[in-house]
Amino acid sequence: MKHAADIPVIETERLRLRGFAMRDYEAVAAYKADPDVMRYTGGPEDRYRAWKSFTAMAGTWNVLGFGYFCIADKQTDACLGHSALLQPPEWPDREVGYTLARGAHGKGYAVEAASAVLRFAYEHMGWTTAVSVIDPQNRASQNVARKMGALLERENEPVWDFRADIWRHQPPERFLAS
Repeated sequence: MKHAADIPVIETERLRLRGFAMRDYEAVAAYKADPDVMRYTGGPEDRYRAWKSFTAMAGTWNVLGFGYFCIADKQTDACLGHSALLQPPEWPDREVGYTLARGAHGKGYAVEAASAVLRFAYEHMGWTTAVSVIDPQNRASQNVARKMGALLERENEPVWDFRADIWRHQPPERFLAS
């Protein structure tokens, strides 16, 4: 069983991407309850659903060998959100995802974190491709994907019980060179 200590730690200029620990639950519950943050990812969650999400995020590493990173402020170690490497069953492709608490919006953290996670996937996990699955109305997330060099590949695609746009990230040789 992987513990937070077994999950790789990625450091950027301002962030530490690490495994989730119990101390992060309150921050996760807070952003999972925020209707603005969760508007495009299934809606706000009560504490019970947030707990289930929190433990599921931590557990992806055991099931897949990759998964969710807590996005933590490098100075304070406070949880600001998450970035993830995902590939649930019947998903369009391997995905890099990201969600930030409202107080962390507009600071470039999503691009910084998701770029570091994608770099990790390409350099250490052997990934050769990745997408971001984004709600067609989520302009902020589309802008993150665009800043990372992703291109809109398919629009309004059915994914499980919702519809999403599929943004294709650059292949490793182009992404790592940028």
